[in-house]
Amino acid sequence: MTDIRQKVEDDRGLLKKIQLVIPGFKGYREREDLRIADRLLREQLADKLGIAVRDIEASRDNLASNNDIQWLDKVGKLINDTTAAQNRVRHAEQGYTGVSPDYRIEQAQLYRMYDWDLSLIYNIDNVKGAAEKLKSSTSSSDDDEIQKGLNIAKNALVKFDELFDLRREAIAGLLIEGA
Repeated sequence: MTDIRQKVEDDRGLLKKIQLVIPGFKGYREREDLRIADRLLREQLADKLGIAVRDIEASRDNLASNNDIQWLDKVGKLINDTTAAQNRVRHAEQGYTGVSPDYRIEQAQLYRMYDWDLSLIYNIDNVKGAAEKLKSSTSSSDDDEIQKGLNIAKNALVKFDELFDLRREAIAGLLIEGA
């Protein structure tokens, strides 16, 4: 995945470039661009989780087509949990502090937040891969394979949720650190 921070810097328009030379406004502009890059990155990550949701929904469709209804509740819960994770990523804290805040989140802290979000990609790929395996297992109607696929997908999502909770704690630490 490419580093979006550079793309945001390259796409600065004239007004943003002027803001970079105004004393007192330069830091705000740079921090705001980092927030934009982090938001765009989180949107891409959420979209990747959306692919996992679609694969799990396809698993549910496979099960329904094969009349394997005993699995539908578990797969439905997995769809809900994965959708919730997708929404958590998309709407996560972004460290906004405004032009003249009581406390300021500095550029180094925003860089760490972006790097933390970028590190989530590996775990999201695990969730996506597990969802693909589940979809494959549900087309076979083999109960052992379906159970294995469900376990792998649930475990991948739990690991992702744990890492994302650590992100929240890390950002809370940045806010306290910046106070």
